[in-house]
This record gives sequence, C-alpha cells and structure tokens, in this order.
Amino acid sequence: MLSARLADAIAGLRCWPGPRGWGRAALELAWAIPLLLLVAHLGGLIRLGGSPDPITSLQLAATLFFVPALGEELLFRALIIPRKARRQWWLALSVALFVLWHPLQAFTFGPPWAGALLDPWFLAATAILGIALGRIYLATSSLWPCIAAHWLIVLGWKLFFGGPF
Repeated sequence: MLSARLADAIAGLRCWPGPRGWGRAALELAWAIPLLLLVAHLGGLIRLGGSPDPITSLQLAATLFFVPALGEELLFRALIIPRKARRQWWLALSVALFVLWHPLQAFTFGPPWAGALLDPWFLAATAILGIALGRIYLATSSLWPCIAAHWLIVLGWKLFFGGPF
C-alpha cells in the first residue's frame, strides 16, 4: 500500500498538465481565491502593508516553495488521494487531515505564527484551499498546479496581505 502511494506521488510529480489541466486549475481557483479573500477579510487575517526587502522576499519565496507548497502537496494530495481516484471521500480525508495538520504544527513546532494556525478563520481558509487543491489534483492527476497555487497563495498572503513570517 505504501509503495503504491509513493509511486502515485512520484507519478504526480512527473505528470505535467497540458493547457486543459492548467485551465481546470484556473477554474477551481476562480471560485476559491475570492472565497479565501472573503474569509480572510472577515477573520481579520489580511491587511495591506508593505512587503519586505527584495532579498527577504526571495528567501521567503524559496522557503515557501519547499515548505509548505511542495511538502504539503506531496503529503496531503499525492500520498492521500490516489491519482486515478474519483471518490470524493479521498478528497474529504485529504481536507480533514490538511486542516488538522495546521493546529498540530502550532502545538508541536510552536512557530511565531502559531496563533494564526489556531485561528478558526484561518482553519476555514485552510479547508477552502484544501478543497480547491484536492479538486485540482483529482482533475489533473498532477501535483504541479497544486504546488504552484499553494505557493503563490501563501507567498501573496505573506508578502502583500500581512501574513505572519
């Protein structure tokens, strides 16, 4: 079972979506991003502010590509949702574990942004993001649109909307 999941994860990384796959990802994000912005606004999770200096921004972008984007997509999409699955319960399991992972990080690693990870509004936004990314993965069988979306959303939040560092 584990070897099948690992093979699926590798296949998800090897699969580059065509224009249709990227289009499907864009359609999912067309509903998810406005909803994320609404939830984040209502929860006080976003505020406009200046971004850090270019060097810090580049370091942040590089870090966020690997953690959370690549790492969490491998774990919560590729290892949980079978690439050829069409059953929605895989998506539900993925979203539930993705949401539960964030408070667990706050309690185990205790980063400076732990307060955000425990905020119910943040967890609602995490669920929305998890649903969109899971649907993208099910539609494309590729991790790359999920990684790109996850990375750009978190990077945008931290650079332009006051997300914690």
